[in-house]
Amino acid sequence: MIDTAVTEPLLTDEEIFSATQRCIEAWNTLDVEKTLATYTDDVDYRDPGTRGTIRGSDALRRYLRKFFEVWDMQFRVLEDRRIAGANAQVCVWEVDITPRDGSAPTITERGMDLIHVRGNQLSRDHAFMDRLSLPAR
Repeated sequence: MIDTAVTEPLLTDEEIFSATQRCIEAWNTLDVEKTLATYTDDVDYRDPGTRGTIRGSDALRRYLRKFFEVWDMQFRVLEDRRIAGANAQVCVWEVDITPRDGSAPTITERGMDLIHVRGNQLSRDHAFMDRLSLPAR
């Protein structure tokens, strides 16, 4: 198996940061298809709620449908850092999280994503945040 992160041509910082910004803007719409369009078909996605890796756009679609039914999340990028020699970055963000059923107040949390970009889409997105302050779902 060839690691495409090593063999693909390097993107500019602007291309990488723009792909991530488009993804975050799509997440903020809570639109499943708009969000999926920012990821490659073979995406490798993880966040604290996935209990492992989600592979591929069909699996991510199923996850996002359920996720967007429960949570309204509005993200803001605080810092972008390119990972040298790779089409990758670390994105530090802040998010306002509100249960869509109104069962708890909005909370604000910080987190980060490790992201790999292929073309103008995210092919890997591993998100990290503390979920302890979130109401159980």
